[in-house]
Amino acid sequence: LERPMRAAQLLRQTSLDNQTLRALVKRGLAELREEAVVRDPHADEQFIATSNLLLNEEQTRALKEITQALDSPENARPILIHGVTGSGKTEIYLQAIRSALDRGRTAIVLVPEISLTPQTVERFKGRFAETQDTVAVLHSHLSEGERHDEWHKIHSGRARIVIGARSAVFAPLKNVGLIVVDEEHETTYKQEEAPRYHARDVAVVRALSQRCNRKVSSGYA
Repeated sequence: LERPMRAAQLLRQTSLDNQTLRALVKRGLAELREEAVVRDPHADEQFIATSNLLLNEEQTRALKEITQALDSPENARPILIHGVTGSGKTEIYLQAIRSALDRGRTAIVLVPEISLTPQTVERFKGRFAETQDTVAVLHSHLSEGERHDEWHKIHSGRARIVIGARSAVFAPLKNVGLIVVDEEHETTYKQEEAPRYHARDVAVVRALSQRCNRKVSSGYA
């Protein structure tokens, strides 16, 4: 073989069986090794790198307030960004997250399940294209294997940004500097089944209890 092949694939493509394969390994004619295979839901996608957009005066003022809050974690508090759809809130989030990363912090971005589209993931992956592996995605459409691997990426510290629906507020992200709750008025942030919780409220409690996080939520006009 010119390159490694999974054992199951080799057995399918040849007349070998497990016993013959073990015999080849014993004679030193083949080598078996275990290798972790990460199930990345976006592994086959290409993301085009994007740059910061020019902010207007109101956006600049909002971003400045957030970055100042990042520099004084002892004064953790919610910050509300109020604006209609398309008013540029997401660009503020993106630049605020960049500020958090530059300070050695991490960020959680909560979006309503209905808004967690490939376009949303593409926008964040594109903006942080140089470190795409640091972006983890959590939502109900992932397979169990994909969800496990994304969770492990977060828990191991490889992920520095988590994007997801309401349950992502519990992501085991370390050193969180920013929690964004996009369209915080949406009812999908409330879990009706046990255990009941409201992701917006959990975000506030998590931010205040750790005394180092910020919650940024967007409303509607």
